[in-house]
Amino acid sequence: MKKLFIDLKKEIYQLWENNLELLNFTKLPKDLIYNEVQPNYILPAKKLENWQSHSLETMKVHNIIKQLSPYVNWKQTYEEKDIDKTFLDKFAYFELFGPNGHFLTKDMSLYVIFFDKETFYTWHNHEAEELYFVISGSAKFESKDNKSEILNKLKTRFHKSFQPHSLTTLKEKCLCFVVWRDKLDSEVKIVKDIE
Repeated sequence: MKKLFIDLKKEIYQLWENNLELLNFTKLPKDLIYNEVQPNYILPAKKLENWQSHSLETMKVHNIIKQLSPYVNWKQTYEEKDIDKTFLDKFAYFELFGPNGHFLTKDMSLYVIFFDKETFYTWHNHEAEELYFVISGSAKFESKDNKSEILNKLKTRFHKSFQPHSLTTLKEKCLCFVVWRDKLDSEVKIVKDIE
């Protein structure tokens, strides 16, 4: 299994080197340490099993994530008392690079996040500056003080510190990297009032 993780890391480094928005947001650490993390294969992540990528640029990354899916530590930030249960049935993420990731670093965090189709990720914020990078599928991204836009593969969206933002998938799923370059211990909080 370690080989698949290393293959994914290699593909991400190649993708990073060829994408100015990723490169300009943060550099990938050269000293990542592989970390055996207990797998947690939750129901929403199983929806990746039959999802085929048709993008030449990101197909390798998509397929390796799909292969690794049963072996990663999938999580959910929220509990049913805080958010709609249907959201929890359609959302999952894992920390690939970071202080608690499958590769350890204190310099940045790279999460892999999955949304099923027709999912609304409610308005939320955090202290960390963040960049979303779409691997597969598409989603509508909204953030306070920016116009909303639908992003598909290879597109990015930046969120400033504490900037409220949300995401909605429509007729297709969405697989993204979420990258934090600072404040790696930030708490994600739901934002009720966007005004």
